[in-house]
Amino acid sequence: MWPTEEVLTLVLSRIAPQPKLKSVIENFQNFEHFLAFIVENEREQLLPDFVGSYEKLIFARKEAESQIFKAESFGAKIISYWDEDYPKLLKEIQYPPLILFVKGNILNNGTSISMVGTRKNTTYGKIVAENFARCFAENGLIVTSGLAYGIDTISHLTTIEANGKTYGILACGLDCITSSITRSLVEKIVENNGAIITEYKFGTKALPSYFPQRNRIISGISLATVVVESDIKGGALITARFAFDQNREVFAVPGNINSPKSRGSNYLIKNNFAKIATSPEEVLIEIGMLNQQLSFENSDEKITFDDPVDCKIFETITNEPKHIDVIAEELKIDISDLLYRLLNLEFSGYIRQLPGKYYIRVK
Repeated sequence: MWPTEEVLTLVLSRIAPQPKLKSVIENFQNFEHFLAFIVENEREQLLPDFVGSYEKLIFARKEAESQIFKAESFGAKIISYWDEDYPKLLKEIQYPPLILFVKGNILNNGTSISMVGTRKNTTYGKIVAENFARCFAENGLIVTSGLAYGIDTISHLTTIEANGKTYGILACGLDCITSSITRSLVEKIVENNGAIITEYKFGTKALPSYFPQRNRIISGISLATVVVESDIKGGALITARFAFDQNREVFAVPGNINSPKSRGSNYLIKNNFAKIATSPEEVLIEIGMLNQQLSFENSDEKITFDDPVDCKIFETITNEPKHIDVIAEELKIDISDLLYRLLNLEFSGYIRQLPGKYYIRVK
């Protein structure tokens, strides 16, 4: 198969639609063979319209050399569709990118699951994303997302905190990340043996039309996609649609019917575009990554308390944030005593304190 440099040359020249590009690479011995074909047919005026000119290819070859130099300087690598470390699942989609620019490590022996959602998540969405990402990481899955604010970032960071690996898919060149927050996240992903992946060459700035194309990679590289929280027109639904069309499993976390942030997720479930996901274990069972019997056994475990007051406090706290003053009023308990007990429950991992002295259940 052709070296990556020559494949990159053809991709950068844009001499043909992707299917024809693949045909060129698979039917010509090498780049020089293809150049000779062009010169001969240009002379005889028999060159197919899609091919372009010899001069165009020579210019593209210089650009390819420049891109390879930039990748090496950036500590990145360029992978073609025909390379061994190209993600296997991504090869199966209808229009896989022929070239990937990668910083970090792609693990072809690993299984990826995508988590996507709104940039403006609710507290519910944050907790759900953390629970799912942590469980996926602890079960050895690579968590893939799009490096956006909100659910994407929460999924990436939680995976890293759980010592898992995560892929971030960009809609721009590796050197064109404008947000300092995103650059910091990228560094953490790479430091933790994850990878940043894009099909866009160095120097390519993000454009609105690039994001839907990016989303096909998020779904295509993964065995399944989980939509945590999304409105009807959210980018997460585009990713879910790609996953559906790619014959991959799609899951959606149900949400409050009155919350705009759950309208998209609920829509996917209602219209059978996605399976309902009420726990990460359910998802793992569906994709064959968790023993079903073991999961059921664990789900039967009940939380018990030695102190009946602690039990009442835990039962009072729900999945909706509740202020400490409301808890104290409902239970008729002194604030100082309540604070001590809440702290113990938080240390035990049963509840979480949110900003403003609000509390929420996590188990």
